[in-house]
Amino acid sequence: MPGVLKDCRQFRPQNPWFLGALLSASALSARPVSAAGCASNATLSACFDANSLWLPAGKASFISLPDTPVTGVGQMSFGVASEWLHRPVVLHVDSPDTGGRDVHVVDSALDASFFLAFGVAKDLELNLAAPLRLYQVGAGAGGLDSQSAPALERNAVLNPRVGLGYSLDDALALSGFGLHLALDASLPLANAQEFAGERSVVAMPSASASLSVGLLRVQASVGVRLRRGLDFGGIHLGTQGFAAFGIGLELLDRGQLFVGLEAFALPPLSHSRATLSDSVATTETFLPAEWLASVHSCFEKHGSWSLGVAAGTGIPLSSETRDSPEGPTTSHFVGVTAPDFRSLLVLRFAPPELSRASTP
Repeated sequence: MPGVLKDCRQFRPQNPWFLGALLSASALSARPVSAAGCASNATLSACFDANSLWLPAGKASFISLPDTPVTGVGQMSFGVASEWLHRPVVLHVDSPDTGGRDVHVVDSALDASFFLAFGVAKDLELNLAAPLRLYQVGAGAGGLDSQSAPALERNAVLNPRVGLGYSLDDALALSGFGLHLALDASLPLANAQEFAGERSVVAMPSASASLSVGLLRVQASVGVRLRRGLDFGGIHLGTQGFAAFGIGLELLDRGQLFVGLEAFALPPLSHSRATLSDSVATTETFLPAEWLASVHSCFEKHGSWSLGVAAGTGIPLSSETRDSPEGPTTSHFVGVTAPDFRSLLVLRFAPPELSRASTP
């Protein structure tokens, strides 16, 4: 069904009110920006997003990697996603108990994101994302010092993201190979609440390449997330790299059923240990990483739709080494901002007018 692939990749803005309904959802619940809810001092700053995954706003068969083609000139795509994260922020602290205790700073979180992608020129796409934290529970930053500290606020408006994507597929004209360049930025326009976003711009240039051979598709992405550094407990969260790799199979006609397996990581590009850390650990490595398995499908009913579902876990690549009477001991764990379990649902829509026009 060659028409299905086109419908899943290109949308036309026949209903402009639909965009307003999506993006205004965050504005209705937003409050004035305030730093009062974001705990910050020399050694403990909660001014970062507990969710480190930036979902692509445009077309994406994988979860963490954008497709290399972009939206056509004057065309538009809409999307919505939900994510459930289990224990994305957990810290191990010293206590009278042998071996210390784990503080579930953010125990669970339910996020929703609204997406818009618009073709502004040939091979050039403008992306917008408006994320919300619908619900969260956890001890909060105060739970590191006191077991009776106030818990996290139940919901928050996260920082919106804006970006540009440029496709080199047509310029390269290589069968089965695609290349995509992007520049995305998280803007500090939402509430400055604990673990709900930063108070400065975070920018990420990236490049993605894909190769399709028969039913097999392989895709990789590299980039760098530029941010102002902060200390949280014994770790330093600063500028990070971004690396993702995915492999998938087209099990039915192209676009109808795609099964993928992917992994991504945010390796630190500066020191991992907090400057004023009082941790008894001699060395600390902060490396959030995850893997996801996903199923993606495009189908037609009153227009063209694409639906993706995914689930996965954190990868324990972070570590710390402590001295003991028996000698140094090293433990490995999932890094802060990488949950021990994540599930996702991503839905995108193409207006029916374009669906009929795009079908050969």
